[in-house]
Amino acid sequence: MDCIRKALPFLKARNEEEEEEEERSSNFLKNGSLVLEELIESFGGRYKLPIKSFTAKQLIRASNNFSEQVPHMTDNGYMFRGNLEGRPILVKLYSNIGDSDKCVLRGATRDLVITSQMSHLKNVFKLIGCSFEFKCPAIVYECAGTELLAKYLSHKNDAKRLSWGSRIKIAKDIANVIGYLHSAFPTPIIYRDLTPNKVIIDQCGVAKLFDFTFSISLPPGELQVEDRVKGTFGYLEPQYTITGFITQKTDVFGFGMFMLVLFTGETAMVKYQEGTVERIHVRDYIKDCLDNAQINQILDPQIFEGENSDGLRQNLLAFLDLALRCTEYERADRPDMLDVAKELLHIEKAVRC
Repeated sequence: MDCIRKALPFLKARNEEEEEEEERSSNFLKNGSLVLEELIESFGGRYKLPIKSFTAKQLIRASNNFSEQVPHMTDNGYMFRGNLEGRPILVKLYSNIGDSDKCVLRGATRDLVITSQMSHLKNVFKLIGCSFEFKCPAIVYECAGTELLAKYLSHKNDAKRLSWGSRIKIAKDIANVIGYLHSAFPTPIIYRDLTPNKVIIDQCGVAKLFDFTFSISLPPGELQVEDRVKGTFGYLEPQYTITGFITQKTDVFGFGMFMLVLFTGETAMVKYQEGTVERIHVRDYIKDCLDNAQINQILDPQIFEGENSDGLRQNLLAFLDLALRCTEYERADRPDMLDVAKELLHIEKAVRC
């Protein structure tokens, strides 16, 4: 009996380890199947494989048991620093989910799949691989930086300033990524939730888009798709919030909002008067200021620091005009993303002259 009692903790630990291995094996099969289904649904036969797979133990060891979290980097999970195969990495773990929470699992799967097909672009956060052994697929990124664009636009952060030329380049580069989503695959993919919190500025100052959780493909031959409203308040297209239908012009509106935030250094909702709690949409605030010929009031003051030329005002107005056209209420009045990217290229060239 004494031998049995002494063996019980060992047997219990062994059973728990076996159960853990069984769960990881089950997760691997389930998540692997979901990723394959998503690849076929989103890209048909035109997708790149393989996606490098790591075990849960490898990522736990590489991240020192997920001990160093990167705060504020994702709003649908957690990001951790680590070191894998001799290079720094970031590991994204989605929030713990129940077995019935298919929506979170689908979002995680979509994020992984679309990132895998986009990370060859210099302005997309580079994917290294994943692990299927957690409840949701864990995504492993190259650690090229963790500074969100939103931090650079904060007036409280004087150490991080963006010149006007840098802002135009960021806008142009991200426009090219969204345009690629719209045009490079069998059916257009809509990003849906573009904000400064979805763009990282790496150590070299390059803007990189990440987090494709809310992205959605248009059905073959269709110009729109219906889905429940997802995204960030203030950046959402009005028609989408009213009808639930998404088109490529939904991204154009979101990108126009992104441009307005780059222009003003504000968030999507701004204080109408200093010292009050009342907030209005940044587009309405800009139009009100333009009607009163107060462009300097809406321009991020950091833009004028260190640069001022005769053509700067004209360049600013060209950028602002494009942003406002992107956020026109009627979808038909907005340009296409590829045309937006071309206009931004011309605006960028004009700054260099």
